[in-house]
Amino acid sequence: MSRLQQFWKLINTPSLNKEERNAVRAGAVGRVFWRFFLRPFWGSIIVMIIIGALVGSVSRFFYSWTGKFIADDIVQVQLQARDVPEAAKLDPTKTDENRLFAVDDPHLRTSLSTRLDTSPGRSVSEKIRLSMILAVLLLAMLTFDHVFAWVLGSRYIYVGQKVQYHLRHRVYEKFQSLPMSYHDEYAVGRQMTNLFSDVTAVSDCTLMLIRAIPRDLVTMGIGLTIMFSIDVYLAGLVLLALPLYGLSYSWFHSKLVNVHGNLRQREGKLNAHITNRITNFYLVKSFVKEVSEAIDFLRRTRPIVRDALAAATLGSCFNIACGIISGICMAVVIWLGVSQVRDGQMTLGTMLLFYTSAGFMFAPIASINSIIGVVHRLRAVSSKVISVLDEPITLADPDRGLPVPEGAPEIAFENVSLRYETGRAPALDNLSFTLPAGRTMCVMGASGSGKSTLSRLACRIYDPTEGAIKLDGWDIRNFRISHLRQITGYLSQEPVIFDGTIHENIRYGSEKSGHDEMVSAAQFAQIHDFIWQLPSRYQTLTCQRGLTLSGGQKQRVNLARVLLFDPKLLVLDDCTSALDAETEAKLIHGFDTILKNRTVILVSHRISMALRCDYVLVLDQGKLAEFGPPEELLEKDGMFKSLVDEQIGKAKVLKM
Repeated sequence: MSRLQQFWKLINTPSLNKEERNAVRAGAVGRVFWRFFLRPFWGSIIVMIIIGALVGSVSRFFYSWTGKFIADDIVQVQLQARDVPEAAKLDPTKTDENRLFAVDDPHLRTSLSTRLDTSPGRSVSEKIRLSMILAVLLLAMLTFDHVFAWVLGSRYIYVGQKVQYHLRHRVYEKFQSLPMSYHDEYAVGRQMTNLFSDVTAVSDCTLMLIRAIPRDLVTMGIGLTIMFSIDVYLAGLVLLALPLYGLSYSWFHSKLVNVHGNLRQREGKLNAHITNRITNFYLVKSFVKEVSEAIDFLRRTRPIVRDALAAATLGSCFNIACGIISGICMAVVIWLGVSQVRDGQMTLGTMLLFYTSAGFMFAPIASINSIIGVVHRLRAVSSKVISVLDEPITLADPDRGLPVPEGAPEIAFENVSLRYETGRAPALDNLSFTLPAGRTMCVMGASGSGKSTLSRLACRIYDPTEGAIKLDGWDIRNFRISHLRQITGYLSQEPVIFDGTIHENIRYGSEKSGHDEMVSAAQFAQIHDFIWQLPSRYQTLTCQRGLTLSGGQKQRVNLARVLLFDPKLLVLDDCTSALDAETEAKLIHGFDTILKNRTVILVSHRISMALRCDYVLVLDQGKLAEFGPPEELLEKDGMFKSLVDEQIGKAKVLKM
């Protein structure tokens, strides 16, 4: 297959994501422009439009008019016929000389010389005076151009930065308020793209269109007015080129939309792939996949390069087509204009003004490719930003929230079910239990039985699809989320360490607490002794994702953080899985103190942990298998007793 055939196949490739292409047509550009540009900065937008039109269009036609004025009123083309007697020639050194032609022989006259001889020009002294005035006007216009350009540039910078600030703040604020179900579905790389690249593109593309569209419209309007005022028939001939522009644009437009859409799709997938591989680089190195990952990267980037080249080639072809159309039209204008100048129907300056006006009118049409590309990009990024801002907040606050319990609350699940996705089996199915206030409960079960789901529901990170969760008899949805978070502490199964110091990580969420309180929480979490042995102690840097800490140390830092927060309802999701036996024994020994006066839900696989709790809840495939005090469950021949016997048997084998 030849390169031309490959190119033809590439530009006719259908859209990779038709749903995204349809979503781009949802009017997101207008909403973003109204909410973040026009409504807060309407004065600056009007100033930018007016000054942009003046600087970009009016000034260039002023320079064209000066060319006409110089040619017709100052230079005043002086033609001399053939074989004119020496005495009849003009003498430009005379200050009172105002003749343009001095041809007495009627056989030597032309239509132009006849017309100009009947209308003699200005004297040399008058031309010098007009030249000085024109120089002053040009200098003034040049000054105004630079002043207006400075004002316009400062307004663009001001509005652009303000829009990025407000829009980025709204997107980030929306990310914080969206439920975990949204963050589970969309990757971090996509959210970072929305927050930075898309917001910047919205600002830059919108300001580019605010500058270009008014300037081009005014330029075309002034150009048409000047052309029709000079010669209607010649102006009509220029307008005959517009249908050819329309046909060229309609063909190239459909191809460019698909190519640019496919390019964005592939770039988005590549960004997600790179983010995933860099985040898990240790896994790549452990399986010696560096070479294969590099090859895979080349394989994924090759279609992007082809699409980018196809888009650039199409754009160049469109520009060439526009150039050919405008070139032919301008050549016709020059030929007809010179003919009219020769026949005395038009002055040379007027012809030059018509020619430059036609050229200025064609310039915006020829640049329509770049404007259309900006419009397509703006529609795409605006749709992505608006989709985030319009994302429904499923964890909604009540109009008037109830006061949260002051002490350790009673928590009850009443026929609670949660289904993460439609069509999948529920993670929890019709679960009911009641945990009295100030008591501890250990949740056990096989992997995938719904233990982590239960812990997240108890903190209202998710809302159940069926049933209700109650605190002291009140539905948990009757409390404001911000108030509920003040009495709830959640420690996830995967420890989270921010890039910073250990001191900053422990005090996150409890910034008002003192140093002694932080040290006390670290001591209860069995991490203080380790920290105290470090050279910088609590000011030790954790590096990215806590690379300087082991898994067990990360868990204990997280436990210290949640204990310093001092919640009344504490939910611990398998917080001791990475601890060694000695550290776990010390931690369990201190649980009687640190868990006192709290309602605690503790997810664990350890029998030693379950036996110290007031209640044990065993889950089996999202359903309640057993619930009650551990002593009572041991007397039954159920799942809990089987788990105890299994772990005791493993312990005996290890001792042998």
